[in-house]
Amino acid sequence: MKFKIAVLLLVVILSIAVLSGCSFTDRSEQPAGETVEKNRAGGEIADSQMSEEEREEKKEEIKEQYADDEIQQPIEEGENFAGQSPFTGEMLKEIKYKHAISVSIENSPAARPQSGLESAEIVYEFMLEGGITRFLAIFWPEIPEKVGPIRSARPFLIDVANSYDSLFLHADASPDGFKQLSDSGILHLDQIYQNQYFWRSSKRLAPHNLYSGKIPLQDFTDKLDRIEYPNRFKFLTASIVSNPQTAEEITIDYWGDYSVNYRYDEEANIYYRFLYDFKTPHRVENGRQLSAKNIIVQFTDTEVKDDEGRLEMDLNKGGKALLFRDGIVVSGNWQKNDDSWIIYYDKNGSELEINPGQTWIQVVPDGTEIKY
Repeated sequence: MKFKIAVLLLVVILSIAVLSGCSFTDRSEQPAGETVEKNRAGGEIADSQMSEEEREEKKEEIKEQYADDEIQQPIEEGENFAGQSPFTGEMLKEIKYKHAISVSIENSPAARPQSGLESAEIVYEFMLEGGITRFLAIFWPEIPEKVGPIRSARPFLIDVANSYDSLFLHADASPDGFKQLSDSGILHLDQIYQNQYFWRSSKRLAPHNLYSGKIPLQDFTDKLDRIEYPNRFKFLTASIVSNPQTAEEITIDYWGDYSVNYRYDEEANIYYRFLYDFKTPHRVENGRQLSAKNIIVQFTDTEVKDDEGRLEMDLNKGGKALLFRDGIVVSGNWQKNDDSWIIYYDKNGSELEINPGQTWIQVVPDGTEIKY
């Protein structure tokens, strides 16, 4: 298409130049008294003797001659996109109507390296009892071949999974988690009762060896109703931030000696993820280092609720939030809307805009130290 436009512009310019008496040859070589031009087909145009009507006819004639050749020229067509992912904002070649799938993934040292996190649309990280964290990974429209290790559910994981209207995969649950599963009515698969959708790897010790993926889930997911998701974020089209504060290295202290670290790569415009320090890349099973286009830190009211050290998080009343993207930080807050979605706002009350791509949401207790 670009080639066609370029050719047509060339035709018009050439026609105007020819018909207005502008020569593309050296007139000093022509016989005295003659002012003629050669058109592309070899005919002659006596430009000084043509009426306006004749010039218009000639222009149409030249355009027709070029149009015949246009069809034979190689045409470089651009990508055809039907829409964008409602979770990452990335362009899609076809509209998808499949269910999102959310998975409870372990993050203890024995569970690393994990599988499938690099393919998630969105990843949440929550603090659990015992000084470890757990991921809730959102996949759409397809889940990878291998995802895990999969572990038990907690009420706050279930709340978020349910807000995405997703199929939730887990293995067992806390007492409150089982109640939440029953009360929420969320579509879920529990390995304890539906083992056919999961498998255990012989390369690791239980319980850090439970996985699922596209193939064992295929029959189940193919029977699910089609669903159309609205955009879950406001995706950035142009970045205009007044007096931006740089944030090229980020440290999030979760518990004890466990911290999450991100370092910004300006060339790739991406944050790479590290554990404990900036010397330990967080890699998945295929060797790839995890990264994010956007990092949202969501501060929540968090309390220890039982003797086991289990935590209760209030994901309803709102709180402070930080958005890291493009090597800068934007301060704001989060609120839950009428559809039970969590929306992130800047200090002026406008919805935060994020880059198309994978987003990591770090859910932390109020007062957590964030260094950048």
